[in-house]
Amino acid sequence: MRVAITGSAGLIGGIVYDHLTELGHDVIGIDRPYSDWLDAGRNTEDENARNRVEIEMDLTMISDEELMATLEDVECLIHLAADANPSNDDDSMIRNNIEPTTAVFRCAKLAQVNRVIVASSGLAQVGLEPLFAKGGPMHGRMIQIEDGIAPTSTYGASKIYAEVLAEMYARIHGIETIAVRIGTVIPNEEQHWVRGGRLQATAFLAEDVRRFFQAAVENPLDGHLLTAAQSDSPGRFLDLEPGQSVLNWTPIQWPDNVENVQ
Repeated sequence: MRVAITGSAGLIGGIVYDHLTELGHDVIGIDRPYSDWLDAGRNTEDENARNRVEIEMDLTMISDEELMATLEDVECLIHLAADANPSNDDDSMIRNNIEPTTAVFRCAKLAQVNRVIVASSGLAQVGLEPLFAKGGPMHGRMIQIEDGIAPTSTYGASKIYAEVLAEMYARIHGIETIAVRIGTVIPNEEQHWVRGGRLQATAFLAEDVRRFFQAAVENPLDGHLLTAAQSDSPGRFLDLEPGQSVLNWTPIQWPDNVENVQ
């Protein structure tokens, strides 16, 4: 399958790019020009990052025609590119998240892409967490998709916008869409055990990133799916349904320690 990935030079993008390539998919990596993300100090420790970028493209500056040409014959598009720093200002969220995501969906439709997978975040529901914590009225059960949204930042709101776009394009235009609230992916997974707490509770180990995105690309889907995806870590408070059932994926058993990570 021909799969395009925006943000392919990033941490998550690199994991997904490498895994789908190993599975035999024709993967096209899309990311900013090398000088841009190098100057920003982004993922500079990964020597292979540059090799995962076939097309250097700044999604904040390109035309629809350029993006559509890039998506020609693409069957599945994974949109990971974004400003992922919740502390950055509103202008950055509009420029780097809302506007490019709008263009990506618009051009995916025009290019007749069959499926779009867009990255959302658990920060779409972060404001609900106190209700489910110890002492809260909902303590004792997982936060579910049906519990609604509660962002506390423009970043979280920008991810909800992506979710809404995904649902709309599935409902109106018939594109298969997945909006996934991605857990915490870090380069040094040992820190999930060292630091524990919320970092561990929201952990998304690289092996589970591979498992989820393989299922999201390859498995059947009818219409739109909104789901959370992360590892089955101690203290996990997000329900992984409906994604587990719809995509038929399961996270690995949580390792006793980092040495046992697959």
